[in-house]
Amino acid sequence: NKLLTISGNAVLIIDLETLAQEFMIGIDGGGVGAIAVHPSGEFFAVGEKGVNPNCYVYEWPSRKLHRVLANGTEKAFSDLRFSPDGKMMATVGSAPDYLLHIWDWANESVLLRTKAFSQEVFNVSFSPAFEGTLYTSGTGHVRFWKMASTFTGLKLQGEIGKFGATELSDTSAYLELKDGKVLSGTESGTLLVWDGGLVKVE
Repeated sequence: NKLLTISGNAVLIIDLETLAQEFMIGIDGGGVGAIAVHPSGEFFAVGEKGVNPNCYVYEWPSRKLHRVLANGTEKAFSDLRFSPDGKMMATVGSAPDYLLHIWDWANESVLLRTKAFSQEVFNVSFSPAFEGTLYTSGTGHVRFWKMASTFTGLKLQGEIGKFGATELSDTSAYLELKDGKVLSGTESGTLLVWDGGLVKVE
């Protein structure tokens, strides 16, 4: 019965029954960039803004600091998400680095790290149905990622969606369909269905 949202330099916690509000002030002082709740409901993460900000994982409902994920971005986290099984977390940074990290958050360690794109990235998420699949989207792009085991170890391979004849658009929202295709919105209001990095339906 609690809603967590961002309010400037704080996480705003709203009781949906009484509408009482509480503020959890950020640690790094530059503001809060993104928040995410663990699938179990036992933890929540706060990605902050500032100079080399951290991503902090707190216990719920005690709000006790549980883990600190350092060196994930230079200035701000733009989004973060736990994996469906709760074992991993994906974070993406804003300008200037746009770095995508996959974390073993419980051990405060980086599993994979790569540049997500060369412009702003609004979203990152794990596939709810296909293990090892992730998505990012933002300014002029949507990207499809696979975590793949190679002879040199685990790699993150990203395929940028090809708009083809469709007008290039910022992608602020998307949804994975049951068959693995991805539905995304566009600036013009048109819906796109993606399959294998290509627009199949407009």
